[in-house]
This record gives sequence, C-alpha cells and structure tokens, in this order.
Amino acid sequence: MIFAAPDAHGVRAPLKISRRVSPPRTPRVARRVIVASLGALTLLFAALAPSMARADCDPAGRDVANRLMTYTGQLGERNPLRLVLRPSSGGKLEGRYANASSLGDTYLTGKLENKSRLHLTEFDAGGMPRATFDGEFAANDDVNRQRGASSSCEIISGQWKDLRNGRSVPFELALASIQSGKIDHLYDVAGVSDDETLNRAATQFRKGVLDDRRDVVAQLIRYPLHVTLHGKTLMLRNPKSLLARYNEIFTDGYVRTIGAAVPRLMFARDQGVMLGDGAVWFDASGRVIALNRS
Repeated sequence: MIFAAPDAHGVRAPLKISRRVSPPRTPRVARRVIVASLGALTLLFAALAPSMARADCDPAGRDVANRLMTYTGQLGERNPLRLVLRPSSGGKLEGRYANASSLGDTYLTGKLENKSRLHLTEFDAGGMPRATFDGEFAANDDVNRQRGASSSCEIISGQWKDLRNGRSVPFELALASIQSGKIDHLYDVAGVSDDETLNRAATQFRKGVLDDRRDVVAQLIRYPLHVTLHGKTLMLRNPKSLLARYNEIFTDGYVRTIGAAVPRLMFARDQGVMLGDGAVWFDASGRVIALNRS
C-alpha cells in the first residue's frame, strides 16, 4: 500500500485506512491518493533474484525532486526498517533511516549511479563513514502486474555493510509513501511541532502493547474512540471501557502487526501520523485517535 499526503480537508476527523477497520463517520485516507504519482514513480520492494532484469530509475528526473519518499522493508531477516530519501538534481540523495529499536534516526547521504545503482553512506557522531547501503533497482513484472505499477523504479535489494568490521547484511525495501515536507520535520503537515515528541509517544504505545502494559496503552488513547468489533462499531468513552474489551481489540495478530512497525519516520498527513500500514494513528500531541484492525 502506498500513501501520499492529499489536500487538507479537516484536521480533527478520525481516520479510515484501506484494508483495515476504522471508526464510522470518518473521511477515507484513500489508497488511491498516490495513483497520479505512482504512474510517474514507484519504488522498491521484494528480494531480487539474480536472473531479474535491471531497471532504470531516475527519481530526480520524474518530477519528485526534493519530495520525500519513504520505503519500508527488512534489514536482515527480522529487522523492520524505514528509510526516507529526498532526491535532488544530479542524482544526489539525502536520507534518514531507523529500525524498530532505534532511539534516533541515522543520517545518510549518497547518489544514484547510472539510473540503477543506489549508494548511501551513514556517519558516526564524529562525521566519519560508518556503514553503507548499496542496492540495485530491478524490474519485477509479476509484482508490477499485481500492483498495477510501473515496471521501472519498482523494487530494490542490496547490502548494508558495517565499515568497521566488514559485516554485511541484506536489505529489501518497498515504497510506502511520497509526500512533501522537510526531511528533518516529517510531521509538520499533521500540526506536530516536534517530531521527536511524537516518536516517543509512538514508541511508548508500541512497547506498551508488546509488553501487555494495558494501563499504559489505555492512558495513551484520546477518548472517545470508535472501534469496530465483530462487524459492529462501539464507542470507547474512557480507559475503563477500553480495558473491558482489551482482549477483543488487541488480538495476537494485531499485536504482531504493531510489533512489526517502526515508530519513527512515520507517514503524516493533515489528520494525523500513521504507525505501520495504518494500524494506529496519532494526533499532533501523540494521543492515539484510531485503532485499525485487519
């Protein structure tokens, strides 16, 4: 699913996400919001087989220069990763990335070579190169047909390498969103004054869910909150009402979905900030305003 920030039309309304259950009377955060841009650019996902054809990709030449492109996937087998890139002229790239356990974002710079190879470098606190991302775009017609996407700029796979010890780990990524904004202030469109405040709230909520700290989870929600259970919509008016239905809401599958999400570098739009693939939405103060269960 690919998201982009559409035109503003009401900041206070709850959210509805495609493929997930949402509160009633809510405007749709539509899966089609990026369709126009998708024809011009779609980026990144799935492991690349050696026989797969290489694809040409030039984000800077596809009317997305200086826009923010967020990719999600895996670093290694079990490490969820989010990467935000801002391409500019001449193939230059600026980025940030984080995984589920990151306490901060890691800054990256790099370039796109020959419209097919991506090279990014991360630096330590002293400004010395610490690790690199090297990947290659490739065409994957089967994936593209399923998604209705362009065959170029669709997927990338490569290796992250620690320059200190030579350790190398594969990564796989997919485009999650394209939006305007500043790479160091992703949540501005949602009315967030300090991104780190929102990151801390999302991290606290995710940890509370994974640790089964129900009291913590209940206190991080903005009430009243509409939740759909068993085909019926109910209103949670306070923490007590949430705790009474907690097991029905936070099923094992929903907990796994939240656990797989990275609570940093999240997608934002005028109505809120999204954790994962729309599993949870936060308002500008870091309170949960939607629980979208699959």
